[in-house]
Amino acid sequence: MSSPSNERLTHLVYEASLDNSLLPELILELTEQVQMAADGRMIEADQRHDLSDLMIHFRRAIEISEKMVRLQERESDLEAVLGTFAVGIALVDDNGAPLVINQAMLETGLALDAPIKLLPATGGNEEEAKAKTLSRWVSESNRLETPQSLMTRESETTYLLLPRQEAIRMGFPAKAAAVLVATNQNTADGLRALASAHDLTLREQALVRGLMETSDLRKASTAMGISYESGRTYLKRVFEKTGLNSQVDLINTIAKSPLSMFRQRETTDAERFQVRRLLRLPDGRMLEYFILGPEDGRPVVLFDALSGSSIDLTGFPRQYLEHLDHYGVRLIMPCRPGIYRSDFKKMTSLREFAPDLECLFDALGYDQVSLMSFSFGSGVALGTAHELQGRIRKVVLSSPSYPSYKHDNWRELDQFYHLSAVLAQRWPAMFRQLIPFLVRSIIQNAPRYMERYCKRTPSAHDVELLSHPTISIRSSKMLEERTAGGVNGMVEENLLNARGWDFDVRHVLAETEIYHGADDNVAPAQGGELLSRHLPNASFTLFDDRGHYQHISSWPWMVARAAGLDVRPYDRTYTIPTV
Repeated sequence: MSSPSNERLTHLVYEASLDNSLLPELILELTEQVQMAADGRMIEADQRHDLSDLMIHFRRAIEISEKMVRLQERESDLEAVLGTFAVGIALVDDNGAPLVINQAMLETGLALDAPIKLLPATGGNEEEAKAKTLSRWVSESNRLETPQSLMTRESETTYLLLPRQEAIRMGFPAKAAAVLVATNQNTADGLRALASAHDLTLREQALVRGLMETSDLRKASTAMGISYESGRTYLKRVFEKTGLNSQVDLINTIAKSPLSMFRQRETTDAERFQVRRLLRLPDGRMLEYFILGPEDGRPVVLFDALSGSSIDLTGFPRQYLEHLDHYGVRLIMPCRPGIYRSDFKKMTSLREFAPDLECLFDALGYDQVSLMSFSFGSGVALGTAHELQGRIRKVVLSSPSYPSYKHDNWRELDQFYHLSAVLAQRWPAMFRQLIPFLVRSIIQNAPRYMERYCKRTPSAHDVELLSHPTISIRSSKMLEERTAGGVNGMVEENLLNARGWDFDVRHVLAETEIYHGADDNVAPAQGGELLSRHLPNASFTLFDDRGHYQHISSWPWMVARAAGLDVRPYDRTYTIPTV
């Protein structure tokens, strides 16, 4: 018979699959049981058998969670895809109520959330008598298995109603009784594509846009504030550049552009600043890295935490650039194998990332760089400093995790310590199962995860930082992007950290500064202090009023210190922007 503790753990596994806020409790209980087994306190065969069977229950629980998530994601993915179209699309039920409606359909002004009547789009006053509610049209269209062309009395927009059978054939979900499509096309992107392909000036684009709206050169010229003759001159230049011969050809070319089907997407700040970049490595793998700051700035290579949700260069480059410009620092964030768009490579040591980084330094033209890391990123940072001694000027570590330090009472620490210091070492197979589950849970409900962390941490500063709504939103988004290609990279690096570093930190000769918060319950400050004693050229600074996540606000002056600037702690701090 199963022990009460194992029965409780099994129930908790399934409960956590339905409510991810229970994950910290599950991890604590699971780690407790694994530690008991390792200590030899679980001596009965049936207890050891129960613990082994837990893996089976865990796999089943993950399957349940994955199925629920897939159902949620399927609908959100559909909404996201439909939202990219300039053509209005609405999935409706048998009563004509919208199941999914994209922005382009909303912009047509059709009030699907209220009772409406639609007319056949054949024209003529005699059609007024044939007005029917949308639910009636849906029923008739499905009965006849025939699309219907409809319109309202107030709008010139024509709507095409596709019956269920036709909608399914096109790939729409079967739950939709019909699909309503607004058939007028958006031409903004078609014009943009034509302008880009043929290098049209802004004035030439304005004239073409006026022609699209009025079909009259005189009206288009007047709207621009130019004479008719000037309008003819602009139009002649457009014809010469595009090879077209008439206004009709011009309008048809734009309307038929495939891009006219899609909504214009605004360029993100990350794209404007070219934050995300790719480098092809000698072995053919792709290495992604983020880069920001003045091109002649002092290079600092930053290794974020394993979750990769602390430094948000892609989300708020303007705000980060303000500090980097102030200090004259060029910040480079390499993405480890299997993270973001960097190709996965099986590594047996944290030092094996160093050759990739050396290729990056060469490509960027840097003979020497400084390093900075947060939390569990310290292992890769020091592994790099160990391998590339001559190319590293200085190292700054914030809240480093040091595997050689073992805390007296791991139970009082955060779940990430439980995972890395106990579970990953005692039961790697379960650890591999748990990390994807944990990542998915945080992505699905980051606010609840942050709330649970805040209840456990003794750091008021961490609570203040992690309670900011932007942190939950962006942490979830960044973690989703970070693991879009899978979680293998994150799992393998966690395991390498947990097993202990396979290099001697006493051989890392670069000047190193360590900053730690006294209230850190993820990577205890005692570990950072021990690391500073083992490094030959290190200093250790303890902040009494800070926790593990101090770098979220302190990174500007820390980056400056890494760059070799003599600035005081808190010389400049980062204010989290509101999304």
